[in-house]
Amino acid sequence: MHSSESAAVSDPSRPASKISERLPSLDGWRAMSIIMVLGAHCKFAAGFPTVLTAPFTWLFDGDLGVRMFFVISGFLITWLMLVEHDRCGRVSLTAFYARRAFRILPVYCAFLLTLALLQWRTPFFQSAIGWLGDLTFTANFINVNFTKFTSEHLWSLATEEQFYFLWPGLFVLCAIAMNRRHALRILAVPALVAPVCRVMGYTSTPLFLYPVTRHFSFFSYFDSLAIGCAAAILLARRRELVGKYLEQRPRKALVTGLGLMLVPYVLMKLHWLQTVMVPLAYSSQAFGFAALLLLSILFPQWGAFRILNWRWVCRIGVLSYSIYIWQQIFCSPPESFGLGAVWWMSFPGWLVPAFGVGFVSYYGFEKPFLKLRARWRKA
Repeated sequence: MHSSESAAVSDPSRPASKISERLPSLDGWRAMSIIMVLGAHCKFAAGFPTVLTAPFTWLFDGDLGVRMFFVISGFLITWLMLVEHDRCGRVSLTAFYARRAFRILPVYCAFLLTLALLQWRTPFFQSAIGWLGDLTFTANFINVNFTKFTSEHLWSLATEEQFYFLWPGLFVLCAIAMNRRHALRILAVPALVAPVCRVMGYTSTPLFLYPVTRHFSFFSYFDSLAIGCAAAILLARRRELVGKYLEQRPRKALVTGLGLMLVPYVLMKLHWLQTVMVPLAYSSQAFGFAALLLLSILFPQWGAFRILNWRWVCRIGVLSYSIYIWQQIFCSPPESFGLGAVWWMSFPGWLVPAFGVGFVSYYGFEKPFLKLRARWRKA
């Protein structure tokens, strides 16, 4: 969701020591993810026609869009650390956190400042515990009943920040770049723990465990991040083998990836096989999306993958983090801010300021910080 490295078609036969920092299709997938989120949020916008509820529910799954972002984040962060290790012989955690701070914090802080101004000047109100979660990146562990819809989406940023806090340190301490099997064993832990947490959150669970097992908890989603990390390690360290396998079985790989995503998607929408879907649907979709991600990176010229690399699609992907941060204001109830019916906070007009403010935020405010981030990449 946050980085914008992409482009440059990669050669599947390229040795691991020559892996490239730039990859195709990632920005296109970010664009698909943010479109899913925006489509899902349309249902909350004022004036949304009830007749469209069913089709929008089937077409747009915001939770799936966020989980796709998580897979991409896990993949890209791991890939960039592998690139840095292969180029420099080590990974600088100082440089890593400086780059993340310059990318994430400026617009995040600007959004929170905007919420503070809205709370000061309008009827909008968020409780102290809600502010605590937002300011400490722990909103995913705080009960959603204490927060407002306008900032509810910040749970996903909290999840990513917790991932950034844990994974780079493990990457360095456990010499992940040098030991692929050890890395995959570590990443298997989230794949095993997350389904258990989802079951505990769905069924009755002790009150003291609720923050850990609730729907938005880090532990309910960190398998998606881990699967993205594992995909990056496999592509970087077994690139020729993975590329050859996928090239020889393109249809099988494509159908498998789509099946792992779409079958759980349909079953969850219909509320069928809940006993299986609650623990395993998210994991299945993450594995399926990881397969599609690898295919689209290695073979961006194949069929529909070309759409992911169209210039305007990539541009939406580049803006996706900025759009994601600001969009929730405009699909919030206008009365939260003391407003009546206004077109720019009603369906479908709210999408105009969502994209517009995201565009202005990225090019008018975030760009200078991205230049500072680039300096740390060269360090």
